[in-house]
Amino acid sequence: MYRLAVTLLVSFLSLLMPLAVQAHGFAQRYDLPVPLALYVGGAAAAVALSFVVIALVVRRQRTPDNYPRCNLLATWPGRLLASGVMVGILRAITVGLLMLVIIAGFTGNPDPFRNIAPTTVWVVWWVGLAYVSGLLGDLWAVINPWKTLFSVAAWLVKRVRPATPFGLQLAYPRWLGDWPAVLLFVWFVWAELVWPASDDPQRLALAISAYSLITLLGMVVFGKYVWLRHGEAFSLVFGFLARFSPTEVRVTSRQRCAACSAARCHDSQGDCINCYECFEQATASEREWNLRPWAVGLLTAQPLAVSSMVLVLLMLSSVTFDGLLATPLWGTVAEWMLYSEILRPAVILLQDWTGNAIAAVSTIALLVFLLLFQLLYRLFAVLMSCSTPRAARNDISSGQVARLFVLTLVPIALAYHLAHYLSFLLIVGQYMIPLVSDPLGRDWNLFGTALYMVDIGIINARFVWITSVVTIVTGHIIAVYLAHVMALRTFRDSRAALASQFPMLLLMVGYTMLSLWILAQPVVETG
Repeated sequence: MYRLAVTLLVSFLSLLMPLAVQAHGFAQRYDLPVPLALYVGGAAAAVALSFVVIALVVRRQRTPDNYPRCNLLATWPGRLLASGVMVGILRAITVGLLMLVIIAGFTGNPDPFRNIAPTTVWVVWWVGLAYVSGLLGDLWAVINPWKTLFSVAAWLVKRVRPATPFGLQLAYPRWLGDWPAVLLFVWFVWAELVWPASDDPQRLALAISAYSLITLLGMVVFGKYVWLRHGEAFSLVFGFLARFSPTEVRVTSRQRCAACSAARCHDSQGDCINCYECFEQATASEREWNLRPWAVGLLTAQPLAVSSMVLVLLMLSSVTFDGLLATPLWGTVAEWMLYSEILRPAVILLQDWTGNAIAAVSTIALLVFLLLFQLLYRLFAVLMSCSTPRAARNDISSGQVARLFVLTLVPIALAYHLAHYLSFLLIVGQYMIPLVSDPLGRDWNLFGTALYMVDIGIINARFVWITSVVTIVTGHIIAVYLAHVMALRTFRDSRAALASQFPMLLLMVGYTMLSLWILAQPVVETG
């Protein structure tokens, strides 16, 4: 990822020099009052203990399919926030920001510290919007600039030629699933973690333009909502995170779903939740914008598609790999890979395409890590299936188990995102203050903030570590709870559900320990 704060904290080096990354721009060390092993072991014990408490407290009769909700559109503040004027302003700002980023990238100052493009993409959009999606709701579904641009183009065509449909409207192949979004997200992850030019404004603008073209062409060929549902990577990624959030949109008319391009946009009870195609076409009386309990959107009645499961696991594994890049372990592994005779042909083949040998090595490591993460989860899904008594499985295969339980890992992905990028957001995000006054690096001072000096002391290592521990442990405990509820819903037998969760508990405890160890490497002085 783009490391703006590193030059103020330590000498600015590449992302691929892991010992200098310092957790996304945070260079202080924090000397723990107790050994790191005690913290890690205590956190793992807390997750294990939560499993015991949840198993005793949560029974089948306490896992209702319905949940309480409050319609914000029944209040004037909710109606104001969801009004056409407010939504239109937000969409105009987002489209304008997209255009500004591309223009700044191509014509602005090539210094990434004086160009608004890198900070907007890596800090405000990727880190900040992920926080908003998980903690507040799916704002991206409302302000997606490519969706807005396509809608405006379709409206203009309809005004000129009312009888001519906009786009080819070809049938989307079922076998294609969400694989376009998976491939595009892997491309994005590679650009974030490996690409040496990720902080080059011009090349970043070129990448954004390419993604924009792919997205708009996908909408033209298959239709706006179809491509957003299957091909626009960030509509899916932010949508998965938003399932944890305390808000949802709902359409109360079941007939509205009959005209939806999705094969089945309503759940097993006939409720249409978070389908923005139905919501945007519904009448005001058919719409709800609800407050709801946290994380209930992750309890699914139907298994996800294989491609959707792969995408959820990519969300989790990519952030974990980013953390590994800041550990001494990665430095050792990278050095071995660079001088390995076995890998030499692959490194030589990739280095011209990736930019250099270090990037080639990191590309290989990234792909291997992402694949191993997928295989490890499938292994634990098989263990979950095998540990469940045959009579209680309800003919559910290990593959279905994997696709049913994968959403229970989303709280971990969100927690790790919060812990891993917190200092990066708070420190590097301050660069937006001077950049809004001088977005192109032309010595402007449009709003009087161009001389703002970034405060690197806004957050300290102690706060980062404590927040990381609390966030990671809480995310894993929530994941344990959701997995137990899903087991009760899936197997319909308390003992079978409990038996199925022992492999999941082992996975959660192990991942808790790994996550805290990774986060500790750039922050905690371990001796």
